Amino acid sequence: MLSSFRNPRAAGSLIVARVVYAVNWVNFAAVFYLMEPDLHTGVSGLGVLTSAFYLGLGLMQIPGGILAARWGAKRVVVTGIFIYSLSALGTAFATSTAEVAALRFLVGWGMAFVFAPAVIIIAGLIRGEKSGLGVGLLNSAFDVGGILGITGWVVIATVAGWRPSLALSGGLGILTGILVLALVPGDEARGALPVLKEPLLRVLLDKQLVYLGLGAVGLGIANIDIMGFMTLYGVKALGLSGVLASVLTSLVTIVPIFTALLSGRAFDLISRHKWIMFASLLGSAAALALGSYPSLYAAAACAALGGAVSGIGYTFAFAGARELNRAGKEYESLAVAWVNSISLTGSFAPPLLFSFLAGSYGYQAAWFWSGVATLAFVVPILLTVESWRR
Repeated sequence: MLSSFRNPRAAGSLIVARVVYAVNWVNFAAVFYLMEPDLHTGVSGLGVLTSAFYLGLGLMQIPGGILAARWGAKRVVVTGIFIYSLSALGTAFATSTAEVAALRFLVGWGMAFVFAPAVIIIAGLIRGEKSGLGVGLLNSAFDVGGILGITGWVVIATVAGWRPSLALSGGLGILTGILVLALVPGDEARGALPVLKEPLLRVLLDKQLVYLGLGAVGLGIANIDIMGFMTLYGVKALGLSGVLASVLTSLVTIVPIFTALLSGRAFDLISRHKWIMFASLLGSAAALALGSYPSLYAAAACAALGGAVSGIGYTFAFAGARELNRAGKEYESLAVAWVNSISLTGSFAPPLLFSFLAGSYGYQAAWFWSGVATLAFVVPILLTVESWRR
């Protein structure tokens, strides 16, 4: 696969960084059931801490895209890696829920600087500059990291404790920052390139990008709720061990390793992108509905289906954002960041909704009504143009 790149070492460093990025994204929720006694909180606390993470992740997408246009994508990626890694490392030493919330916000902030500029870098490294393949590879790398972060980090945290496990993932993040700094080619000299108001507004006011971002909000509900709450649900409601519950949760990252790669190729070959995204949203709603049935097999089907459609939908959404951009090549990163910002800022609410419903009415109600909420985001996708290829 790396033979498709003009600079395999640079592409490899970005893929490795993406794997560790994913570990630091998902491992917190996976080991949370071990953190509960120290933080004196429960499912409501996990909802608040998850929302703090997504708030930082969403709000800082646009600043990251603007900085990438002004400074260059590599500088922003490296800066983001160091911000999130040091914050993840600091979480290992936190003693209160408030401290953890602040640090998770900073982890999200740093990660917001990484994804969109990395998409632009890796797309530029591919022979022929095909967006779908680059995004598909990054998404598959995220899913590999998700498996490690969910299942592997539960084992590490069970043996060594949750604090050493989070310190390890933060330290690995720092090492990947050094790797990217050393192997990815330097940004072209841009001087004091201004971020012009007119093209900036063309990106932010582009209805197609807004519709795409709103569709990604709906796609994210299943992905966020499964990654964030399935392990805790398995332990608390289904009576599973932490390791078995984490294996169950990891299906949401195992399955899209394959669907993200296949959909990346599909994006480059087909033209009916809108309808693929539409089907992905329906699949997300169905996955959450399956989770509302209290059984191990239903939970496994929920995680597997949620992962399958997220691998397809996210690949189409972010490849589509780059292609739908009409503001000029230097604003491609900003277009991807804008769609991601809408998606992730909107993702601030689902963990709060899920934790409220789970705490007040039970997990079954939380899964079911989250699936219903997903259906509202089918509408913006129906308003997009049929093909998102430039």
